[in-house]
Amino acid sequence: MKYKQISKEMDHSMSIRDFINGLSDEQREAACFTSDPVLALAGAGSGKTRTLMGRFAYLVAPEHMGGLGADPGSIMMVTFTNKAAREMRERIAPILEELREDNNMRFSGGEPWIGTFHGLSLRILRIEADKAGLGRNFSIFDESDARSLANDVVEEMGIDTFDVDEFFRDLETAKARMLAPEFLTAGARKIEEATDVTSPEVQRWKKILAHFTSSDFIAIYQRYQTSLQEQNAVDFNDLLNRTTRLFQQSEDVRNSWRSTFRHFMVDEVQDINRAQVAWLQAMTDGGREMAVPEGANNSEHGNAADGMHEVNTYRLRRFPRPTIACVGDDKQSIYAFRGSEVEVMKGLSQRLPGLQTKFLKTSYRCQPAVLSASNALIGHNLGQFKMEVVPHEGAEHLGAVKIRNHTTPDDEIRHIRNEAEAYLADGGNPTQFAVLTRTRDLAKAIAKALRAAGLPVVEGKSSDLRKTAEVKDVMGFVTHLTNPDAEVPLRRIINKPSRGLGPTSLRKVQQNARVKNFTFLEELRTVFNNRIEVPAEGEGYPKRFIESARAFSHMMDDLSARVQRAETARDALIEVIRRTGYLDEMYRNALKSTGLAKRTDEASSLAPREFLQWVLQNNTDSSKHEKAQDSILEGEDLADRAGQLSEAARRIGNIALLLDEADGFESLEAFAQESVLEMSQGQAPSGIQVMTIHGSKGLEFEHVRLPFWMDGIMPHGRATMGSDAEIEEERRLAYVAITRGAKTVEISKSWKIQNCPFIRLKQSKDSRFLDEIKTAGWGNVIFPKKGEKGFTYEQFPPDRQQVEKDLAAREARHAASKAPLSPQDVSSEAPLGPPEFDDNWVPDTGHDGGAGVMPESESVSYEDRFAEGIPDYSDDDFVTGSSDDMPDFPPLESYEGQDHQERHHDDDPIPF
Repeated sequence: MKYKQISKEMDHSMSIRDFINGLSDEQREAACFTSDPVLALAGAGSGKTRTLMGRFAYLVAPEHMGGLGADPGSIMMVTFTNKAAREMRERIAPILEELREDNNMRFSGGEPWIGTFHGLSLRILRIEADKAGLGRNFSIFDESDARSLANDVVEEMGIDTFDVDEFFRDLETAKARMLAPEFLTAGARKIEEATDVTSPEVQRWKKILAHFTSSDFIAIYQRYQTSLQEQNAVDFNDLLNRTTRLFQQSEDVRNSWRSTFRHFMVDEVQDINRAQVAWLQAMTDGGREMAVPEGANNSEHGNAADGMHEVNTYRLRRFPRPTIACVGDDKQSIYAFRGSEVEVMKGLSQRLPGLQTKFLKTSYRCQPAVLSASNALIGHNLGQFKMEVVPHEGAEHLGAVKIRNHTTPDDEIRHIRNEAEAYLADGGNPTQFAVLTRTRDLAKAIAKALRAAGLPVVEGKSSDLRKTAEVKDVMGFVTHLTNPDAEVPLRRIINKPSRGLGPTSLRKVQQNARVKNFTFLEELRTVFNNRIEVPAEGEGYPKRFIESARAFSHMMDDLSARVQRAETARDALIEVIRRTGYLDEMYRNALKSTGLAKRTDEASSLAPREFLQWVLQNNTDSSKHEKAQDSILEGEDLADRAGQLSEAARRIGNIALLLDEADGFESLEAFAQESVLEMSQGQAPSGIQVMTIHGSKGLEFEHVRLPFWMDGIMPHGRATMGSDAEIEEERRLAYVAITRGAKTVEISKSWKIQNCPFIRLKQSKDSRFLDEIKTAGWGNVIFPKKGEKGFTYEQFPPDRQQVEKDLAAREARHAASKAPLSPQDVSSEAPLGPPEFDDNWVPDTGHDGGAGVMPESESVSYEDRFAEGIPDYSDDDFVTGSSDDMPDFPPLESYEGQDHQERHHDDDPIPF
């Protein structure tokens, strides 16, 4: 059936039947297949979201409409971002409304559960807290809380050297694979006690433990988890892992939830990690048939969300085997840095028996040349699913993908600026013109230049200073100083840096406040003011806590007076970060992580900007040339460069940027009010879209520009010196970049990069991906000729008949001469004659296969990934890289007993 071009949002006047019938043949085949688990391989622009909506409509539609008549409340949809979950709820709202208005069917009024793995896990744990070994009001530690806890643990253990950033990288790796500290401890013990160190078992353990490189990781990890338990808290990854273990260990809980939810959809499955697959398997039993447990009451009202552990026999009998649909594209798997493994997607058939694969290969987004170029590129990856994305029927050829050479990076930016100006002058929608870069600092450089030219620019949210943990902390102090009655900011900052006022002590304050019918703040002030009255059912406060609380109160009183005397908001902010000890702790972490801890006295009195410049100049890993470049950096460029050294330095860079923002405000209160207004802004203004490629995932634009495609940037320097798997991930990232463009895509690079402050390569070498893209052939990829006009809005769409005539003439000419045809021979404006290049064209200067390339690097904080309270990975833009795949291992529960009995490795092909 021909695909119908209709709105992505379901029209309220469209019936459920019409919506299902409006799916293409490919989409309908995937959406309506329920006899076995199904994996829908959805190419770029093939209607993935529409297919998921179609499946939802098919599940809930009554039988007289051709559906299955499932309760909406029996459906669980897993997305990878909060934004995607919100959009999905909005899109299915008309479907649910129609069901409610249909009086001819039974409708329970239940709502589907839609959210991320972590968000859904949180909802379950709030209901099942006691079964999961948590108190009813358990806390979720954010990045700053978790870091503070880790530092406290290390101090208690008497460990002198500790890099908190390395620890959390290892921690995320472990939790993405559900490797508990007991599991790793068992492995270390096996190695230590082994009589034959060459045995396969010992070698597997050595390989898995080699992935954890931070000092004393297992011991610190063990104590960290114990401290979380003692404080009735979890971190974000524990939300998912605790839910999975709960299902594995409790039959009552497992039966209740499995009988409640009988239909599952998982979006972006190419980005799934082992812990998430374990979660899905625990929730669904791999899609196997579930019988009504013996002795279960005959109930059709059982709902796991009620916490009664009642089995819903009605839903079980209607759907004894749950339906499972996974949707994704292995060609767009770009999140290995957070534990995602494309191999896990490929191994789903081992976890979901009977899994059938359906192909959504028709793209309704990209014009044919863009698809040809992207297919040519990604075809160089090995071991992927065999599916070539094709344009939909009637798609017009709108010109070839262009690969343009420039002299300098500034020339690349200047050319993009000129095209953007012409585009806007001709009436183009600025939100449909996007510039995508490999790293955040490159995006900042382009955005800065475009703004300087007076163009409207919207940067991807990865550059949002307000969402970083350190800025939230500092603004928490500011808010409390300007409004002492605000409780939320006080809770955030009272123990930052750690001063003995952690979650355990504060829970006693909360408990006593509850008994006395006080607010938390009222009870805390009784401690501040030495008027403590412990109720009969309350808990006494330790002497150390009382002393620490009063010291904090005195510190804030003194700080309030100093802030009021400060002449400017910047001076007041400096008082805040100094007097609270916040900046000192950041300095210590930065110096420790860069090997400069012994020189603390030389740098501790410096302001943040001067501190970073000092660290860069004394960094032993930098060359003289790099230090010369670093000496002139300011503002965002300085902050970005600091982030390449360590996470701790990046955090100080953000504080320096916050201080710059405070310039011009006479008082801290005025600055705080302005900050609230800025943080409360709704929709972003319209403008040219500048962001990282990672940040563009899931988006689409009419026109896309991809600058700086050189080895060391695209692919990233870490990948060029790493494994083939890392290069393949970079190639997938390049594929994502190209397929964001619907009409035009232009790639560029430059050869003279010396002294460029935002490109830190020793020499320029064309991206290896360009030669791969060229294999798309003439008509699909071209090198623009010398003097070719720049982009104008009227050029697209071009005269289709003229394009076809030019292509036919070129084909006939080369067929007659039997000469090989290269992409450079083709130009939509001048199809005949030999190719000409810009005067500044020079060949690649690199001849070392990338060995001489100085890689860029950057750091993305834990808080960046969890800024909305539930993980949203759409914005991450770095790759830590790992040279070896994690070896297969038995499931975690095999190691949780006292005997640590191990199942044979071959019995569990995708271990957790």
